[in-house]
Amino acid sequence: MLRVESGWPIDFPRAEVHVEVGHRRHRRTSIPACGILFLCMFLPAVEGCGDQPVYPLDVPYFWHPYLYGAVLGYAALSTTHRHLRRATFAIRSLAWGLLAASVLLTVTSFAFGVVLLGISVILLAVIGTRGVSEKRIAVTGIAVSVMSLLWFGLWSGSPDALIGVYASLAASICLLAGSLQWLSEI
Repeated sequence: MLRVESGWPIDFPRAEVHVEVGHRRHRRTSIPACGILFLCMFLPAVEGCGDQPVYPLDVPYFWHPYLYGAVLGYAALSTTHRHLRRATFAIRSLAWGLLAASVLLTVTSFAFGVVLLGISVILLAVIGTRGVSEKRIAVTGIAVSVMSLLWFGLWSGSPDALIGVYASLAASICLLAGSLQWLSEI
């Protein structure tokens, strides 16, 4: 005779428990900043030759701050440990993709490829290769926003800068403030 502890003739699967992250105040700043940073990918950034605007969407080598904005926005929206795991996986995948793209870029433009390689190594080191940590995600947000501030700050000083650069600069400032607040809440 089969002995069943639960009193039922079959074993039901255990209910999954998703640990909640909790209410975070940084979301009021981080989520809009990340959304604006991602949307700036579709705005004109600088004037090109013949007064034609250059969009970041046309230049794949410059996508990484905008894609990090989208992924960090997803991470800021995360309310359970499972969502944080997915966000960490997305950030790591983006870091590995940036690393691969920078290695390929060194073939065509060595100096720019080496700079991008250094950035990708830093971002991969910040998020790490294993484990899930909300603190590492917040520090990644700080690193991305500081690098974006430098990048868009340099571009905003150009006389050819358009609305996309200025909006990206403002979004990077807000992302830095939100990420610092996120780190202080953990």
